[in-house]
Parts: sequence; C-alpha cells; structure tokens
Amino acid sequence: MRMVRPPAGPATNYQLEKIGLEVVIDGQKASCVLKYVIHNPGNAPIEVDFLAPLPGGGTVTGLTLFDGRKEMPGQIYGKDEAFKIYQEIVSRLKDPALLEYAGRDTFRARVFPVPAKGRQTLELNFNYLAPKSDGQVGFEFPLAGPMTSGRTPEQEVHLVVRSAPGLSGLYSPLAGVNIDHQPGRDAVVSYRAEKIPVIDRFQLYFQTESGGPVGGLVLSHKPDSDDDGYFLFLADPVLSRDEKAETAKNVIFALDKSGSMDGKKFDQARAALRFILERLEPRDNFNLVDYNHQVFTWKPELMDMSPENRRSALAYVDNLRSGGSTNIEEALTTAFRMIGDPDQPNYIIFLTDGQPTVGEQNEMRLAELARKANPQSAARLFSFGVGYDVNARLLDRLSGQAGGSSVFVSPDEDLEAKVSSFFSRLTSPVLLRPELASRRPVNRVLPERLPDLFAGQQMAVVGRYPAGGSNTFTLTGLSGDKKEKFQYPVSLATGPVPDGLFIAGLWAQRRIGEIIDQLDLAGGRPNKELVDELVKLSKKYGILTPYTSFLALENQNITRNESLAPLAAENLSIMGETSGRQANAQREFKNQLRLAPPKVSPAAPARPAPVRADDLRKRAADSSAHPAAPPPAPAPLMAGLDSQVARAGAAKLSLPNQWGGQTFFFKDGQWQAENLTEADLKKITTVKQFSEEYFTLAKKLKPEEMVWLTQKEPVLFKYEGRNYLIEPASEAEAG
Repeated sequence: MRMVRPPAGPATNYQLEKIGLEVVIDGQKASCVLKYVIHNPGNAPIEVDFLAPLPGGGTVTGLTLFDGRKEMPGQIYGKDEAFKIYQEIVSRLKDPALLEYAGRDTFRARVFPVPAKGRQTLELNFNYLAPKSDGQVGFEFPLAGPMTSGRTPEQEVHLVVRSAPGLSGLYSPLAGVNIDHQPGRDAVVSYRAEKIPVIDRFQLYFQTESGGPVGGLVLSHKPDSDDDGYFLFLADPVLSRDEKAETAKNVIFALDKSGSMDGKKFDQARAALRFILERLEPRDNFNLVDYNHQVFTWKPELMDMSPENRRSALAYVDNLRSGGSTNIEEALTTAFRMIGDPDQPNYIIFLTDGQPTVGEQNEMRLAELARKANPQSAARLFSFGVGYDVNARLLDRLSGQAGGSSVFVSPDEDLEAKVSSFFSRLTSPVLLRPELASRRPVNRVLPERLPDLFAGQQMAVVGRYPAGGSNTFTLTGLSGDKKEKFQYPVSLATGPVPDGLFIAGLWAQRRIGEIIDQLDLAGGRPNKELVDELVKLSKKYGILTPYTSFLALENQNITRNESLAPLAAENLSIMGETSGRQANAQREFKNQLRLAPPKVSPAAPARPAPVRADDLRKRAADSSAHPAAPPPAPAPLMAGLDSQVARAGAAKLSLPNQWGGQTFFFKDGQWQAENLTEADLKKITTVKQFSEEYFTLAKKLKPEEMVWLTQKEPVLFKYEGRNYLIEPASEAEAG
C-alpha cells in the first residue's frame, strides 16, 4: 500500500522525544552523529517539516530516516536564507519561540511518513573542524532547535576525545556533565537529562600540547571594550597513580569528646577517624588529639605510619569515650604545636559539636591565639561543625585564616561519610602553596589565597583583566621537596566571546561570596561600599542571596538603586547569629559561593512564569534532589525570602532570568532588564509580536538575544540606545 502525503502540509503537533549526539574528536576533527526521535501521537500519518541548527562550517555526510526503508537528502542554509525560512514559519505558525535559533547555520528535512501513533528516527552524520587557539580546542554543538520549542525531550550526549599529547583541562560549563579522563587514555564525556528544560548547546573545552604534570586551560570573555574582561584559569593535575608526588603528609585529627558528642555522633566520629588511619600511607606522619575540658594525645609528637603505630592508634580510638565540656583553645594550640616541616603538607582535621566553655571563649581572641600558634600558616585547618550548637562564624574564621575550609554537618547527616569523603580528596598532594602570576596586569583574582592542588582535582581561579591579547600565566608551588613552575601562554579575549557569559557570572558569584565573608567576619556590621557592591552584583547577574531576596518581589522597584542598599543592610543583621540552624546555613551558603566550581546550570526554561513563595520553596526542594542544577544553598535562601514575604504579605515572587547576556526581573507584569533606569521607563517603543518592526528588530539581534522576543509576558529591554517593550500577541492573534 503506497502512503499518500497529507494534503494540509507539514504537521506541527508532533513530539520530539529524544535528541542524541555521539561524537569522536580526533585532534580537531569532530565526527558527529545527531539523532532525533520524532513521535506522532495522532491517528493519521503526518509529514514533519523539521529544522535544526548546526555548527558553522561543517559538512553533512549522510542523512538517514530509520523506518527500515530509505536514506534521504537534507539541506543546509546559511544565515540570510535561514532567517527567511524562520520568518515565513513564524508568521504562519505564530510561534515566536521559533525565532530563537535564527541566524545560525540551519539544517532542514521533510520527514514523511511518521505513522499514526508511531515514531521515526532521523540520523544526521556531520563532520566539522573544532576551532583551536593557543592549544585550546573548543567544541560546541547546538542541541536544541526551533522544533524543540515548548517541548522537553530527553537529551543524551556521548563524546570521546582521542588521547593526544598534553591532553588536559577538560571542562564543560554545563552542570551534570561527567568527564572521565585517565592519563594516556581517551577521555570519555557523557551527559543525560530527562524532563528538564532542553539545553541550548553542548560545550566542551580542553587543552593539548601542554607540557609538565599540571595541565591548564584558560577561558576569557570581554563583554565591553570599555570595561575589564573576565578569565577562568583551570589547573588540572594529570599524574597517573604511579607518578604521584611521593610527598609525606602530616595529619593531625583533633576530636571533640565532650558530653554532647555522646551517642551516634561520637560513634560516627570514631569511624571517620578509623577510615583516615587505615588510608594513610607508610610515608605519612600523624597524631591524634582528643579533648573535652582537658586535652589528651595519643603520642606527644608526630609518628610515622608503621604497621605497629597504625594498630596502636586504632586501639586508642576504640577506647575513646565521651564526657565533659569543651576546651577549643588548648585543643587547637596542642595540634598546632605538632606540625612538622612547613614545606610539607600539614593538615589538621578539627571536629567539634559545641562552643568553647573552658579556656579562652572570646571569638576574636581565640582566633588570634590560633593564628599565632600557626606561623606562616604552615598547617591547613579543616573544621567540621557538628549540629547546630557550634559557633559557625568562629569555625569559618579559624579555617579561613589557616588556608582551609569549614564544613557543617546537620544532625540528620552522616558525619562519617562527610569526613571520609573530604579526606579522600587529600590523599595525593601535587602542588602545595600554589601561586598564580600574570605577565600582564590582572585584578580582582579569586580566590585570593589558592588552595593546595591534589591529584584528580581541578583548581579554578577567576579574575578580571583590563586589556586582552597575548599573555602568560605562571603557576608555582612546592611538589615534593622542590619548587615547581608551570607557564601557560594564552591569548585573552579582546571582545565578547560566544557563550562566554558564564565566566563573568562565575566571577560575580565568587565575589559575592567574598563580600558576604568580609561582612560576616566583621560581625555583620554594615559597610556601605561592600553592601552597594553586593546589591549591584546580585542585581546585574541575578544571583539571589538571603540579603538581596527583595529583588524577587514583583512590587520592588529595581530602577531606584539608592533604595536597595538599605534593604540589604537590614537583612544583613541576621549575620549576627553565630549558632543555630540558620547560622550554619548562612556559612554554608557563603562558602559555596566563594568556592563555586566552574559550572553553570543548563539553560533556564524559555518561558518562565512568576512564582509565589511556596512555589519557589518547592522548586528549591526539587532542585536539591536533582543534581543537574542545584541552587547554591536552599536553606538560607528560603530563610531570607521568608522574611521578605512576611513583610510583603501575599506579594508574588519571581526568580530572575539570564537571557542574552542580561538579567531580567519580573516587575509590574513584565520582564524588565536590570540595566534600565527610571528615565528609560518613560521613553518606550512598543513592538507587537509578528509585526513588520518585530521581524526587523529580530534580524538585528544576535542569536542568543532572540529570547527577548519570545516570551508569553511583555519584555522590556534596551538595545542600541532605544527601549523596546515586546508586547505578546493575544491568543486569538497567535491562533
């Protein structure tokens, strides 16, 4: 029986169930297989007029329709011709979301038949040369398209990078991407997402031909020629297990055995201590400090990890019992007195579930005593605060000044798992006391103090630079008993880089964390300059904090900057809390911002709707259970929003969105760009969707800016000195 084409033309009521991408990158050549699974839910066969964007400059080597029948041809259009096709389809279907992908190389295929209640798989074979600069290869591939609008297909990527000299620094800014790379082997990269908004494009960057055991990758972006650019430097140790630096570690575990630790907490703490003792190398040195109102030690000084010492220490741990009060001062000074050679890695793992009740109890004086006991910060201090009774700010202060970090363990969390997971990262030091220098000026580099570098981990440094062009980054540090130096010739961007906005966003996120940390260590006392900067960055990049959550209120005027800082200063008063659930959550939140990994979440939904407070809290809870795109710290964010909602009554809340390089807030029934002023609101050009001016404006915009035209709510933005309000078509007009 011969299938007859439907007379009404291509159908639009199909479902795009899956987008799959399989890639092999050999050198710079990327061999790609792109698969689309199309479902027809209707009761009659349909024809699908299918369009999708492709990377520029490539070649289609084959197109197959998998219905067991035939291979079929496809067409690729350049920018101008593609826009004509889009405009014709948008005008006919009245779907503005189709415009989001105009201006890119476009692939088109007419798929017939897609049988009733059936599926077809469209497979495209595509080759192109991934661009390379200064040893850096960038692979980008569009994974969405005009026919994914309003649909949430499954997306799956499997990518292999053939082993090459100096292959290192593999990095994707997308959350949920898994990278498996062992030295001397092919790198395997995978990503899978179901029932979440489709990501716009898949991105992967890596370095080749980089000498030495530490690979590096530098990404940069300069959004405005009159302003500083942003860079992201990634150091990636690629030592194999047999090549790891044979560096002896000195590890001291200081365990709180006060009465409040009795029970499950103390059992987990001893189990964590046993985990560490069983995994220290024979070359390592160690000791145990256990304390309540008194301080005890397993041995008076550091001991080597001989089989006999290991057995003795494990027996000592098994015999520990809890009881008494808490002498943090003497416990810390005792541990610091034991540190060994300052050129070796010295680590103190400090665990407590309470506040000091014996010895020095003043937070500032206690921190000063610890600083004097640790000259030149020879030892890194890592604090674990257990439960809600700890002085969270004190632990942050102690760890921060000693080049370490603090972790807070809630009563319902597994302490053993947290400590064990943390220590597993410290097993193989590669570069101690690292420092990063630049041949040309850079500024606002974060973190200000670089952490030690370990095998299997990646160090990420962000910063700003006044002028792009040729530059050299130099990374120095101790490896074993000698000083190492690694140089990275780079070319910093002199202008905007496609998809480079995440670099500026990552810098802003870390800078906000540093600001909150400075305000916190000052006791939450307001500092006008810091508060102003906090509000400015939160607003520009849409990074909500407990202290700037008022930006999410629909009735809050974001164009009057002078009225925002007092609100932030008022909210910052909660930083005076040093203990309790909210105090711990605040410190977790700021540390996650300060140490944010170089990841960004998949693209936000194309058409987000305003949400109320309970919706926002539910979204945060759902996100925390879904590792693909977690919020920085739902607990303190919700606490801050709760206080705002309590004052605002039933006011609506709306999460900000980043579209086309700008942040938008939902205010007064419309999405408003954050850079608008009150004067801008008085001089607006209204553009109706699907009008002639609408398509004229669309042709001027960059592909990533098309999203400004595609929302179901009005969107107000500034472009080339004019303020445009995009007025959505009514349902009758769109229908």
